[in-house]
Amino acid sequence: MDAQRFKAPYLRRTDIWRQADELRQRLLPQGTLPVPVLDPVEFDLGLELVPKASLRRAGDIDALLLGDLKTIVVDRDAFMDPRAENRLRFSVTHEIGHLILHGELYRNLRHANAEGWREFIKNIPEREYSWLESHAYEFAGRFLVPPVTLRESLKTAVETARTAGFTEWDASGETALGFIANHICRQFGVSAEVIARRLRIEEFWPPK
Repeated sequence: MDAQRFKAPYLRRTDIWRQADELRQRLLPQGTLPVPVLDPVEFDLGLELVPKASLRRAGDIDALLLGDLKTIVVDRDAFMDPRAENRLRFSVTHEIGHLILHGELYRNLRHANAEGWREFIKNIPEREYSWLESHAYEFAGRFLVPPVTLRESLKTAVETARTAGFTEWDASGETALGFIANHICRQFGVSAEVIARRLRIEEFWPPK
């Protein structure tokens, strides 16, 4: 594939949401939280997680789906560190997003290792690469943070925030959003930044 002519597919956000919701419901119909994506990934999707030393240090990535569509390489240090579990969970789900949304495209790239992927993305237009990443980022966020549960958690968190003195959400701005996101994030096993983004994208913020 000619990297300079590479074009990312056009995907509507609603289509990404639908595919993320369908996969989550198929894998985990009981609605377990945090979504244990590091547990069912190998069994249910036929994927293998392969730890690789210094993956992040070499290319600032924690996980990478290879062109065989069967292997996700993960940074070994992150894989072994319980403190990095949430970050790794998001990174692996991001790569599952590429599998679901861009599977045929990845198969055509045929990158067998992280080095081959880095060489390819060095040569594709930055705008096209940004589109690919935004698709996978949106998939991961929706997959790990189911909107129905997020709305319920927001209601509870708002009541907690009110007791702490937050009442005017627009006036409180980012301070109130940060308070709410930090209160919610552990339930979903993601960062407060991911929760803040989901609240805005799902149009749950500011609370009605």
